[in-house]
Amino acid sequence: MASKPTVALISLGCPKNLVDSQAMLGLLEQAGYELVGELERADVIIVNTCAFIEPAQEEAIDALLDMAEMKQGRCRALICAGCLSQRHGPQLLEELPEVDVFLGVGAVPRVVEAVELALSGRRAFLDAPLTYLYTGATPRVLTGPAWLAYLKIADGCNHRCAFCTIPAIRGPYRSVPAADVCRQLAELSACGVREVCLIAQDTSAWGRDLDPPATLPQLLDDLSRIEYNGWLRLLYLHPTSLDEDTVARVCSGGPFVPYFDIPLQHASRKILRAMGRAGDAERYLALLDMIRRHDPEAAIRTTFIVGFPGETAQDFEALLDFVQEARFDRLSAFRYWPEPGTPAAQMPDQVPLEEADERLDELLRIQEGISLDINRRFVGRRLQVLLEGPIEGSRLWRGRTYRDAPEVDAEVRVAPTETNLSLEPGQFVDVEITAAEVHDLRGRVV
Repeated sequence: MASKPTVALISLGCPKNLVDSQAMLGLLEQAGYELVGELERADVIIVNTCAFIEPAQEEAIDALLDMAEMKQGRCRALICAGCLSQRHGPQLLEELPEVDVFLGVGAVPRVVEAVELALSGRRAFLDAPLTYLYTGATPRVLTGPAWLAYLKIADGCNHRCAFCTIPAIRGPYRSVPAADVCRQLAELSACGVREVCLIAQDTSAWGRDLDPPATLPQLLDDLSRIEYNGWLRLLYLHPTSLDEDTVARVCSGGPFVPYFDIPLQHASRKILRAMGRAGDAERYLALLDMIRRHDPEAAIRTTFIVGFPGETAQDFEALLDFVQEARFDRLSAFRYWPEPGTPAAQMPDQVPLEEADERLDELLRIQEGISLDINRRFVGRRLQVLLEGPIEGSRLWRGRTYRDAPEVDAEVRVAPTETNLSLEPGQFVDVEITAAEVHDLRGRVV
């Protein structure tokens, strides 16, 4: 009997998208398809796309066009899955004739049908209501480092930020029940995963939509009772729903690392209200102070948007003043993109792109000085590091501390000593920090 065709998948965008990609791989493997990592061996190529902002859409389209060239070789079918399909709908059948089948975000469970249609030579757009939610009952193939996994505790979003397309793409907020989240953590622990990142569009809102309603601190209590010898990290906490109970539990030790990823977006009250967000510099500083009272060593990461419509020089100066007072451990920032279909795209006083780029450069330059100053405080101290692998062409190893989330933050370059040359990826080691750079640290195993 002939074997099933081979399938390769490229996952773009955020970790939330990656979980969907791994679920599609699990469904395809369950259906008997052979999964391959080399594109040259694939009969079917799936690109799971991001479409949050214009650069992400451009990256998705470029990837699809690149993969279309693989049809000159073994590849017989190309599928576009995820956010790009969901955002633009069936019109993509005309706009991207190189793609055989499009699969919306809600149609992840239909991935096997999509592959069968594409292999039969039929073009189609497969959609479904935005009610799909990954749970532990869905087969999943973990990809990437064996020591790292993302656990999606909710999907969708109920916020209505003026700049954001996520609610339209992902649908309303829907939580994974606590028992299912705990079962997934136990399974990941049994597989030897050493770091699990809890993710959602807004992790701090977990449980509010359940019947009966629940809270994130309750979930964290449940997770703390799971036997797990690793790190549990929370990502994407919304500032208006992050409460002190959650902070206390994260800072209480156990598997939780004291790391708070809180996208604030801005500090000017006027700009935040235009964004459709609550909060201001004073309230945000109080939130940061509360976190640091629970754990002065807590790492705090945030994200800002510069150049939002109506942002004046005074608004931007207020943001710079706030950043210098807040002293974030980690900070990322983006220039505002006027996304079609969002209220912000129709707002007056759009900031010229060149001016927004200049503001972005200035903000990041100020943060570099803060980051270097904070990093220097760790020289001479010992930190636990999760090793990720050797650095090519060097005897050094790459790793991360609790202060660094995967892929988005800094790293520690670790030198082994003569007594501990047998290092392995996914291993925790104690490291003495010997030098500090703007973003990264250097150290040696002790």
